[in-house]
Amino acid sequence: MKNKIELGKEPISSLFFKYYIPTITSMLSVTIHQIVDGAILAQYVGEEGVAAVGMFGSIITAFIAFGLILVIGGGIHIGKSLGAGDYNRAQEVFQYTSTLTMIFGTLVIILTPLITGQVATFLVGDNQSALFSATYDYMYWGFIWTPIFLLRMILGNVISHDGNPKIARNATLYAVVLNIILDVLLVIVFPFGVEGASIATGISVLASTLYLITFIYREHGNLRIKGYRPTVKIKEWKELLNHGVPSFVSEISFSIGLLWINRSLVSFGDEAVAVFGIINYVSFIFLRLFTSAMVSSLPIMSFNIGAKLPERVLSTLKFSSLFTFIVGLIVIGLGFLVPGFLVWVFSGSESDVFNAMAADALGLFFLLFLAAGPNYILGAYLQSIGKLKISITLYLLKGVVLTGLILSITLAFDHDVKWIWLSRAIAEIGALVLIGFYTVYQGQHFYSHKAILK
Repeated sequence: MKNKIELGKEPISSLFFKYYIPTITSMLSVTIHQIVDGAILAQYVGEEGVAAVGMFGSIITAFIAFGLILVIGGGIHIGKSLGAGDYNRAQEVFQYTSTLTMIFGTLVIILTPLITGQVATFLVGDNQSALFSATYDYMYWGFIWTPIFLLRMILGNVISHDGNPKIARNATLYAVVLNIILDVLLVIVFPFGVEGASIATGISVLASTLYLITFIYREHGNLRIKGYRPTVKIKEWKELLNHGVPSFVSEISFSIGLLWINRSLVSFGDEAVAVFGIINYVSFIFLRLFTSAMVSSLPIMSFNIGAKLPERVLSTLKFSSLFTFIVGLIVIGLGFLVPGFLVWVFSGSESDVFNAMAADALGLFFLLFLAAGPNYILGAYLQSIGKLKISITLYLLKGVVLTGLILSITLAFDHDVKWIWLSRAIAEIGALVLIGFYTVYQGQHFYSHKAILK
């Protein structure tokens, strides 16, 4: 069946937005939900509820990391196979990536009762506080629905690579509407607090996943559910890992970097930790603008690599990098112009001192968006062309290496919390400068037609 979107023919700019608009619509709908969710928790639970959700974001990235090996690595292979017209190969990749996701998800569910308390204690420090209780409740149910979320990631990704990004968007929209309704029921009508908010998310993700399964079952694309066989192909892992491991490293290093920041704030008191939970929560929302661009560029790059059209791959890299840089400048402007408003939305009726600290922190933290977008795009490009080592280096630098180095050096000489808020921004910018300069200097190995098609 012919793809609904001509990935190998349409102009790159219009093609990019044909993917980006459905993707960002999905992401913005999730953002709207998070705003509603955060506002509900702020008003009916307090700052502990919002902070708990933000801190869970630091942990969930570690679990999503494994899923991204399959989502990104599998998506690149499916895109290349479709570009080359090898539909049987695309079906095989779909089968064993989804099978491994289900196996991993089962393991997460088994471990949930054993690890939740220890992780919450590590993040909060005081296991008798209200913040610990909120974090534990949200995290427990969050771990339970993580396997469903990972499967939903796999299905949405393969459907987008198969030329139907609007279907993945629709699945997200339906889930968001259901999630808001359930949030009202389980947080306001039935006061289950953060526990109710987490359960609402799980039910919504399940409904979204079932919608995607139904779409594939009806055979609207090249992939099939009928005749689907759970498959584990060990021999296929090497090639899959070659494209997917950088995303795994990215999420793990990003998570470790955030945990490092979280632990560095413990000595500044519970209020500083709660502030980080809130600005981390807000930053995750804005990061969706850039992850949407990465998700949109990957199918275009991988398809055109398979179709042996390297110029289109480079055009995608250039266009999406410039686009994310411009968007980054706009987001930074918001961080400095209206930080108080953003903090107010997610912190509720907290003290003026708390809101002022959070507003100051948010402006500094948002400087990371200067380089976050181009880093996402460059990383996606390097993964698509199989440059494993340099893409891993990029993610390690921006995620944990430079973050940890900055925290260790600055706090040793100047115990000022501002360095903690700036650490992520300095790490992102530093990584982009270092890796960008190196790859341009070694251009034949990274940007030539031979390097792309190798």
